[in-house]
Amino acid sequence: MNESEALKRFKAVLKSPMLQMNLLAALTGTCAAVLTWVFISMSKGIQGIFYGDSFIHNSLVDSENEWMIIFIPALGGLVAGLIIEYWSKDAKGAGVPLVMEAVAFKQARLSAKKAVAKCFAAAACIGTGMSLGRVGPMVVISSTVGSEIGQRTGKTVDETRTLVGCGAAGAITAAFNAPLGGVLFAIELILAELRTRSFIPIVVAAVIATTVGRGLTGDVAAFDSIPKYPLGSPTEYPLYIVLGLVTGLAAAGFIKLLNWVETNIEKIDIIPVPFRTCLGGLCVGLIALSFPHILGNGFGVTSDLISLDYDEGGNMDLGNSFPVNLDMASGITSLLIFVISIMLLKIIATSVSIGSGGSGGIFTPSLFIGAALGAALGLALNDMGMVDHPGAFALVGMAAFVASTTRATLTAIVLLFEMTATYEIILPLMLSCVVADAVCYVVSEHSCYTAKLARRGINIDLGAEQDLMRMIKVEDAMTEDVMTITPERPLEAALQIIEDTGHMGLPVVNDKGELGGIITWADIHIAALRHERHLTVGDYCVTDLITITPKENLAQALDSLGYREISHLPVVDKTDQKKLVGIITKGDIVKAYNRQRFLRKQMSWQEEF
Repeated sequence: MNESEALKRFKAVLKSPMLQMNLLAALTGTCAAVLTWVFISMSKGIQGIFYGDSFIHNSLVDSENEWMIIFIPALGGLVAGLIIEYWSKDAKGAGVPLVMEAVAFKQARLSAKKAVAKCFAAAACIGTGMSLGRVGPMVVISSTVGSEIGQRTGKTVDETRTLVGCGAAGAITAAFNAPLGGVLFAIELILAELRTRSFIPIVVAAVIATTVGRGLTGDVAAFDSIPKYPLGSPTEYPLYIVLGLVTGLAAAGFIKLLNWVETNIEKIDIIPVPFRTCLGGLCVGLIALSFPHILGNGFGVTSDLISLDYDEGGNMDLGNSFPVNLDMASGITSLLIFVISIMLLKIIATSVSIGSGGSGGIFTPSLFIGAALGAALGLALNDMGMVDHPGAFALVGMAAFVASTTRATLTAIVLLFEMTATYEIILPLMLSCVVADAVCYVVSEHSCYTAKLARRGINIDLGAEQDLMRMIKVEDAMTEDVMTITPERPLEAALQIIEDTGHMGLPVVNDKGELGGIITWADIHIAALRHERHLTVGDYCVTDLITITPKENLAQALDSLGYREISHLPVVDKTDQKKLVGIITKGDIVKAYNRQRFLRKQMSWQEEF
């Protein structure tokens, strides 16, 4: 191989679309890690101003000014409400549904303005103690970076979707030091698909985000002091099935409560948004006056819950979150009551925080609730002498609750392994997660993320079905026998053709057969209102056309139709953009899609029988 050939190949490699995507994925992962660190530092900084290092053991507790705890979350809610009202309406609530909707239905377009608003609103809420998590805001911020990079570098919609997934993976990875969990989170929840073209860039983003994140915060597990929990006996498996059943039911109830509270509070139009979020924070503060454990994302309390175990002296290790005056002499009853209390109050506080319009995530509070539920069951079974390690049930319950509320079972399993660095109870954990997810699915159709979208009439599963639409080419759905009109014809002639044929639009082609525009019934209607129906088609036709080629897919065609909110899309030759070869409408796309779905189902039936 001579030097010139080697240089050509090297240049070809540099121009490779996959190499470019991986480089952009690395850039996205780097930005995601840095921005995640900035957001966490910002929320911790606000927390430090009001509470110091701990929500529970802060300077106001047991002081004359303890009552001020009531108003701190209210202040955060007020600030967030003002941001939501006057900056961006989309800054409220959990952030993951916003990203899921953008990927499925909005060509992966996310607004930088909305992301910045989300950052400040969420930091205000979480830092002041509203019962919200950091995952949602971090995913929004990092996914927006991926979206912006994709749009500004001229990438296709599919490529931009992948970069959005890279941002989400980078955020999860950097926040929890969990690269595999970040990858699976992006695949299961954000993209809802697994393809090599998207998987490799997401892995690259996760690796880079992990490296940068560890450089900023160190290489430690999110929960780095968890005891090793061996499976005492195979007879414990039925108990973990019970845990899965209970957790699934609790998760379904939590989803329904979140949806109910948010729905009913949104109906109260007479109260401005800033006051609604302020009142939500006030309710959280009232609970926190007696139980400060429910403040913030509850990460510290969660860590103590999954660490509940007996020390070498046979005493229960209560960590730093539980009251020192618990009466352990009479057994674990007092501890059990306390755990159940903070679990129920955390559910209420989270529902109120989200429902009132607060800005933050649901993921981390779900860790708390699941851990408390598992700990309660583990303590009860331990008191009956059936299990030795109640903390093991807390850990498994945490994973099962997240799996069932998010409907991302694989993500929950892997993420919890990475967050806790414990693999001894893998089989019970997998069993409980699967059972909990199945039970929750039966009781609640939607996850905590899709319930809000469903309330707005958005079925996110349809977005996942776009994978099928990417398999169908435009040439397989378009109409080839196209009725056209020349620009010299009067508008009355165009109207007559539309009325006779039922077509709502006609491509405008000159005498040379070159596509020059499109005339629709709406254009003619405008001419009639202006009393200009005597003019020609050329005077009113749209010349700034969006076209598509036969080899592109239906997902791309639908994106193009939605971009301008048009109903007809001219199909042109790939080499000659003026040569009209067909036309495709939304109706054509639906017909082709339904036909393909029927054929796929028919194939599965044939395979079964």
